[in-house]
Amino acid sequence: MRIAILGASHWHVGIYYLPALQSLPVEIVGLADPDPAACAQHDPEGRWPHYTDWQQLLDDQRPDLVFAHAPHSEMTALAAGLVARGQAFHIEKPAGIDARALQPVVEAAEAGGVFNSVALVTRYVAGAEKLAGLRADGELGQPLHYYFRLFAGTPQRYRDWGVDWMLDPARAGAGPLMNFGPHGVDLFLLFTGEPVARVSCWTTHNLFHEEIEDLASIRLEGAGGTLGTVEVGYALPGAYERYFSLTTDRLHVGGILDAGQIIRRDGEPLPYSGLTADQAYHAYTADIVTRYAEGRPARITLADMLPVLRVVNLAQESLSSGGAWVEA
Repeated sequence: MRIAILGASHWHVGIYYLPALQSLPVEIVGLADPDPAACAQHDPEGRWPHYTDWQQLLDDQRPDLVFAHAPHSEMTALAAGLVARGQAFHIEKPAGIDARALQPVVEAAEAGGVFNSVALVTRYVAGAEKLAGLRADGELGQPLHYYFRLFAGTPQRYRDWGVDWMLDPARAGAGPLMNFGPHGVDLFLLFTGEPVARVSCWTTHNLFHEEIEDLASIRLEGAGGTLGTVEVGYALPGAYERYFSLTTDRLHVGGILDAGQIIRRDGEPLPYSGLTADQAYHAYTADIVTRYAEGRPARITLADMLPVLRVVNLAQESLSSGGAWVEA
């Protein structure tokens, strides 16, 4: 399988995707990025062709599958271009910053049968897999309350990684609200099985005084009555902090999704095993490659990203209204 990487400057390329792809039986046929130094950083020996124009790469190399990345504000146009070419692709979340702009791209991809995948990778960790299985089997119960927290390092890390655009609201869409928020919103929609009815949001810039927020807290009310909170931030002096909680009329979950037996029914833990969050991107990459090779659709597509991005946009609308509830 011939694979090309677009947007080589995206930090996930070097940390996750390139190492994962090099461990799989695939052929990397080129790297593209507007900054030639980004390609050279990943491939100083020149093992693969380097391009500044991703369309030229596709014209020259004819890859089977593309791993596509870009500043958030450019993602929807990139996805639209790939769909128009009938090019199978993965794209990083959030796949854009405006759900209204993303919707016609989703419709075109579905109408054209274009293979696509979006990296909402938290679905792959052990606890999330177990909960998804319980829901599919009718064993999850009626959700009552949901909580998701993902805090990471300070905004300086994006400067250190050479992706300063992540600190520019015009290009990033927001800070952790747009970057991490989709993971928490996605699991709320997945496990409650109900659309969001109302959203409110508040943010703070008190820690680092950047143009993007330090912390964001999104309150969600599901159409079925489930109450949820998603809290995300660039706040830690160290690594990640994750916490997940879900209460239904049958069970309770409280802890880190990828560690320990945190799912309990009648006070007793339900056993499960699987991936940690650190392993999820590698598994996601391998799953995309396998599904494409076997002619199966991806587990998570642009169609799954669309309702998530709608909720994030509602959270932004709430911010502009002083944190007031916004009806979906």
